[in-house]
Amino acid sequence: MPKSKQNGCKCRPKRYISNGVNATGKCRDFCTDPVCGDPDSLTLLAPVVYDELGINLCRAVPIDFPTTAGTVASISAQVTNVTFASTGSAATTVAPISGRPSCYLVTLTSLNVTFVIQFYDCAKRLLATSTVSATYLPTDSTADGYEYYDEDTNPDSVELEIFAPYGVASDSGTGAPAIQFTGLNTASNLVREGLNLIAIPKILDFDPTDRTATIGLSVYVKSIYFSQYKIPHLGRASVPKACLQPTADTICMDFVSGDLLDLSIKPLELGPPKFEEYLKEECEAPCDPCCGTLTPVAGNFPESAASAGADGAGDPTAADNSQVPGEGTAD
Repeated sequence: MPKSKQNGCKCRPKRYISNGVNATGKCRDFCTDPVCGDPDSLTLLAPVVYDELGINLCRAVPIDFPTTAGTVASISAQVTNVTFASTGSAATTVAPISGRPSCYLVTLTSLNVTFVIQFYDCAKRLLATSTVSATYLPTDSTADGYEYYDEDTNPDSVELEIFAPYGVASDSGTGAPAIQFTGLNTASNLVREGLNLIAIPKILDFDPTDRTATIGLSVYVKSIYFSQYKIPHLGRASVPKACLQPTADTICMDFVSGDLLDLSIKPLELGPPKFEEYLKEECEAPCDPCCGTLTPVAGNFPESAASAGADGAGDPTAADNSQVPGEGTAD
C-alpha cells in the first residue's frame, strides 16, 4: 500500500526562491535589519512607449458664455475627455494588419471631445469656467458637427498604423480590441497597457462677438507596455519644502518648520554587481529565541553583497526603518 504524501514531516508548502538565494552566504534578515543607503542601480517597472504617432486637427467650436461679473476678453481650453463610438459607421476601430501580426490599424472617426473652457477678463482674472463638447472627424453629413468638416483640417476619418508587438487591450464587455483615452479626469488619468490616446488643445482664435473659438487639437496614439529595466542611480530627488515663519517655540512648531520626512530604506539590487538577493537566505534561529543574535549560515558569500549598505552592515540596530528628515535644511 503506497504511503500517503501527508505522512512524515513534510508539512510545509513548496517554496520557490531565486537562483541567487540557492547559494549559501552571510546570514542577514532584511525583515529585521534592512539595508540603508543609496543603490548603484534601480530596477523599475515602467510604462514604456513602444511606438507613437500624432496628427493635428482643427475646427471652430461654438462657446456658450456663462453669466460673469466682468467682460470676457480671452479664454483657455483643456481636454478632459474623448469618447469613441463603439458601433456603426461612426465607430473607432482597432484591427490587426493581415500578414503583419505586430502592427495594428487604428481608424479614428467621430471623436467627441469635452473641453473645460476658462474665461478671463482683460487683466487675466478668471471669471468663470464651463464645459463644451465638440466632434472632430465627423463621419458623414448626418454626424454632429459635420458643418465643420474640412478635407484637410477636419476630415471624416484618419487611419494610423502603429507597432504594438504585445497586443492591445480588449473591451471588457465585447472582447473587441480597444483604444483607451488618457486625460485629465479622475476616471482616465492613468496610463494603461495597450493603445492610449492623448489629446492636447490650443486656442488658435477667439471671437467674443460671435462667441466662437478655433481650437486646434493634437491627437497622439501610443502603444504602451509595462517593462522592467535597470537604470543608473544618480541620487535621490530632493523635494523643496515651503517655508514657515515660526511664531511659537513648541515641538509641533519645530516639526512644522523643520525638514520634510523621507524614507531611507534602500531597495535591493537584484543582480550584478551586488547580488543582494543572496542576503534573503533564511537564518538559523538562536538557541534562545528571546535573546542573543542570529547565527550566520556557513558558506562563502560574494564580497560585494557582504558589504551592502554602509549603515546596515554589522549591527542589526544600525538601520533606521522609520521616516527620517531629508538631508537639506529649511531656510
